[in-house]
This record gives sequence, structure tokens and C-alpha cells, in this order.
Amino acid sequence: MRQEKTTRGFTLLELMISMALGLIVLAAAAMLFQKAVSVNWVTSQRAELQSDFRGASNLLERDIGMAGSGSLGQQGLAAGSVALPVSGTASVYPCSSTTCSYVNGVPIAYPGTAPAHYLYSVIPGPNLGIAVNGQVTDTLTLSYTDANLALNCYTVTYSSATALIFTLPAVLPTTCILPNGVSVPQPLNDPVVGLQVGDTIMISTTSGPAAIGVVTAPVAAATCGGQPCYTVTFGAGDPGHVNQPTIATGSILSLSGTTLTSAVRVVIITYYLDLSPVDGTTPRLMRIQSGKAPVPVAENVSYLKFTFDVDNGGVYYASQATLPAGTTPAMITKVNIAHMTMRSQMHGSSGYQGLDLQTSITPRNLTFGQEYPISGSSY
Repeated sequence: MRQEKTTRGFTLLELMISMALGLIVLAAAAMLFQKAVSVNWVTSQRAELQSDFRGASNLLERDIGMAGSGSLGQQGLAAGSVALPVSGTASVYPCSSTTCSYVNGVPIAYPGTAPAHYLYSVIPGPNLGIAVNGQVTDTLTLSYTDANLALNCYTVTYSSATALIFTLPAVLPTTCILPNGVSVPQPLNDPVVGLQVGDTIMISTTSGPAAIGVVTAPVAAATCGGQPCYTVTFGAGDPGHVNQPTIATGSILSLSGTTLTSAVRVVIITYYLDLSPVDGTTPRLMRIQSGKAPVPVAENVSYLKFTFDVDNGGVYYASQATLPAGTTPAMITKVNIAHMTMRSQMHGSSGYQGLDLQTSITPRNLTFGQEYPISGSSY
């Protein structure tokens, strides 16, 4: 007897069920893969954001902490400031060697009541910055002396309303303090640390800081009485209107006939926001140092706001966005970063990643100057 063998495949219903199950498994795998990619993207964006944010905040906090160090502090003219030329042409900032129109396309006048303006260690700039997403931002300007160049080892002689002569004496004065690792004062025309066009110099007399000037030409080296000497030029026409040779108050001309005791290079730094020239829309944090071109610190910084603690002879004001009436920037004891908001470089499915810095920094020299006033000063 012959037995027949039969083979039977899957029915249509079984195929449909298996296909449906397979699609469910594939969909679940695709969903898991998409979530893994999304998590990895968010993680990488946040890591990049935190790295950029940390670098920007560290630089900003360092400069704020340095404000007023050296010969500025709470001493000088007008209670903690250095006078700028008293004239109808106001001195302005922030300046490179070519222009000062970096914030909203216009320069900013130094604080004071015309025609008197002053350089302070901390200069608030409430609502002076650009608007980002409809929110107006602040600027902040800080100044401190530069310890990298031993300018205080040189004697200073008035030559003209546009030039001073710096001579290295055979016997260095007791006030000469050399930077770490430097055995002799550097030549003032040194290509690395020497005076450059655009540098700001503060000159003191026996009465304290008397004037500042902006270097407008390369330093000329010579020999004076057998000692190295250098002619530093402060010509008219600097973008910030600091050099005004015909003005007798607050200018280099005002030093004529006085005893010049020392000079020091002053670093003037302004932080502000602008829009990237690449696309015209990406906000970025900018830093400009006196005489140099602005440099971007970090992109996608979308908000910048500061407040200040002010001590007016025992009357204390906390977290002031605008300084109270009767106070000056010389009375600032603390700078509060109310907001420095930074977003990620790219927009994800859930939006931008974001961080916001809120902290307070004490400019050490300013605070100590008020807590332990020097005899004869205003505090």
C-alpha cells in the first residue's frame, strides 16, 4: 500500500500575524534607536554647552575679581577714579586702535557730568547693550593695572603735550617690582610685552594718579645720559578722545611742570553682546581689551545682566541695577552677574539646551580699600 506525504505552508492568517509581530518588533527597535540617538545628541550638546559656559564664566569672573588692582583701587581723583581730559569732547569706550563703535554701532561716554569724565575700576553699563529676543542687555567695563610690564621701574619725564620720556635709571627705585621670572626691566619696545599702539598708560604725580594717555605710535628707543630711554607718543586723534593735547586738565599737557613719580599700563576691558557676522542672528559674548580688536568669548550667549552692591560711607545698597543717586562707581563693592544665559549651538526636538549663571564676585582691591581706608583717601 502506498502512503502519500503532503507538505503544508503557512496560511494567509499566520503570515499576517507574523508580519504584524515583526513590524511591532522593528518599530520598537527603531524607537529605541531613535531615543538612544536623541539622548546622545542631548548629552553631547550639553557637554559642549557646559564647556563653553565654564570658559566664558571663568574669564568674566577673573576680570571682575581683578578690577581695581594695582594703582587704581579707591584712590586717585574724584574719589576712586582717574580724570579724563576736561573738554567739550567726551572720552569714550570701548576702543581698539581704530574705532570705539562696537556696541550698537556707537561709542559709550565714560561716566561723569560733562565736561568732566572719569575712568573707574568698575563701570556699569545698564541697558547699553543690544536687544536679543526683545530683551535689552548690559555692558560691563573693568580696569586694572598690568603687572606684566615693569613700567614702574622707569623714571618719567615730561617732554611735550604729546610725548613722555621713560628712562631706565642705573639704580632701580625701591618701587620697582619685577614680574615673576624677570630679572631686569623689559625694554619698552619689547615686541611681546612692551608698549603697543593702543595701550593705555596712567601717570602719577606726588598727588596720586594725574592723567592717562593712549599710545599712538611705536615706541622710539634711544640713550639718555648713558642709560636706555624711550619716547612714548600720545598724539591727538586716538579713537577714544583720551589724548587732547590742547586741554590743560586731565591730559598729558596737565603734567607739565609737575613731578612725575611713576607710570603703569592700565588694562581696560569691556564685555558686551553682539550678533555674529556669519549669520547676523547668533548672539555672542564679546571681550575688548584697550587698543586691541574685540574677540568673541562664546557664542549663543543670549542674555547678559549685572547688578551691583554699593557702599556709600556706611549706607549700603544691595543688588542695584542702576547706581543710586549720590553714589559713584568708586563705591561698588560687589559685582553680581544677575544673568548670563547661554544656549546650545543647535536646536533639538525639545528645543535648545540652556544654562544660566547667577553669582557674585567681589573686586578684592575695591572692597579692601573701603574696609581699610588709606589715610588721606576719600574712604
